[in-house]
Amino acid sequence: MMKGWFGCLALAALAACASANPAPQAGVPRAMGAEGYDLVILGGRVVDGTGAAWFHGDLGIRGDRIARIAPAGMLREAPTRERIEARNLVVAPGFIDIQGHSRESFLRGDGRVVSKVTQGITTEILGEGWTNAPANERTLAGSGDITDPEVQRLARSFIGPRGFDRWLRAMEERGVSPNVGSFVGGATVRAYAKGQAIGPPSPAELDTMRAVMRRAMEDGAFGLATAL
Repeated sequence: MMKGWFGCLALAALAACASANPAPQAGVPRAMGAEGYDLVILGGRVVDGTGAAWFHGDLGIRGDRIARIAPAGMLREAPTRERIEARNLVVAPGFIDIQGHSRESFLRGDGRVVSKVTQGITTEILGEGWTNAPANERTLAGSGDITDPEVQRLARSFIGPRGFDRWLRAMEERGVSPNVGSFVGGATVRAYAKGQAIGPPSPAELDTMRAVMRRAMEDGAFGLATAL
């Protein structure tokens, strides 16, 4: 189960999405000491997410960490493998889409979700109301009009006690650009125990819902979401 991967929040520079890919500087080694960087972003409008006013600044990045934020121009001569000129662009922490619906893109479409990444979204939270897992015959009953054999096979692969974990792994293994986390859809939990029947759940159905929810959270779910 990918708790570290699915739970993390990455900082990303929006300027990198809007700039041409710069070529690495020749002759700059990977390990560059205290004042060397893997990437320097120059002269962008830095919006740090704290509510403070933006300012023109430079960023020095080592690995996947921001090592230094400095006034504009301070890092222009710093040794670096790559350099991005961010003048007139915004540099900010990655945005979080707290009500994402890219489930099918992550499973069968373009996992890069370019339309979101190019807007600066680096984390997407799924699970608003419905999730692909956990699954059983009751949750799949509502998709009887789906005739694509591959879609049917994929949906059935999430049946079983560790279905939520298999769903998360299926998205990760296929390859996605943003960080991804998910709640369990409240409608999914109800359908798992009760199908499409109306009325309050029986004590046995409630026990099933509790067990399904417990296993999903052990698999990495953030909690339960009801879309209300």
